[in-house]
Amino acid sequence: MLLPPFGGLIIELMTSENGSYCPRCRGLGFLITERGSKKCRCVYERFNAARYLNIPKRFEKAEVSHLRRVLDRATLEGLYDYLRSFENYHKKGVGLLFVGPPGVGKTYAAAAVLKFVYNRFGVRGYFVDTKELSVKLREGISSGSHLKYLEFLARVPVLVLDDLGNEVLTDWYRDLLVGLVSRRYNDKKTTFVTTNYYPSYLLSAPKEVTTGYRVRDKVSVADFLPQTAEKETLLDARFGSHVVSRLGEMTVPIVMKGRDKRLEGVVP
Repeated sequence: MLLPPFGGLIIELMTSENGSYCPRCRGLGFLITERGSKKCRCVYERFNAARYLNIPKRFEKAEVSHLRRVLDRATLEGLYDYLRSFENYHKKGVGLLFVGPPGVGKTYAAAAVLKFVYNRFGVRGYFVDTKELSVKLREGISSGSHLKYLEFLARVPVLVLDDLGNEVLTDWYRDLLVGLVSRRYNDKKTTFVTTNYYPSYLLSAPKEVTTGYRVRDKVSVADFLPQTAEKETLLDARFGSHVVSRLGEMTVPIVMKGRDKRLEGVVP
């Protein structure tokens, strides 16, 4: 990408393959310091937006434009409706709740959306797997760095909490996760959540409620939820109704269905 001539020079922006640019130099390729200008690291190593957002390598190529391959039409339309109004949702601190069985593409979708809002709107985000988060926080207890990390997660403009509910929940870790969700709720910070566990408010919703889809489509919630749900499969059983209630207010649910794509070609 080229900027218009400035002082007789044409400045080439240092961008990644998908058009995003380095947040340190804003794509200029150099930084202004007290001692003058210096080249930015992105001049030597191509800026990787996925790495900057902490997206796992397996999902670093995830793109919103590819979601039609993994999502059904109704789910895709609901997600696109959210993205079209993202700036309004972001001001209110409303994110997304991707819920469904394992392997249907929840993490891929969350990674794709995280990259999209950074590339399109310039909003910084960060991706964390809640199981790996537990390990990292424990490792940082001795030095106290876990508190700084939690503070960063509480304040980052957009946070992905991946696989919520599948972590080993000790009382200590549950309290940390509950505190993190509550902090972001109170501060109106946008949060994307993926989970295999169903919040009770979805299962008890009347059929005419579309939960994240366009109302005019009149998509029945029952078409996207399991016929029965044991208590063990409820998000409420993992974190309590007060946390689930807050998630209900701070996210738009995107209910996903289908076969476990990770097992396609493995299980006949």
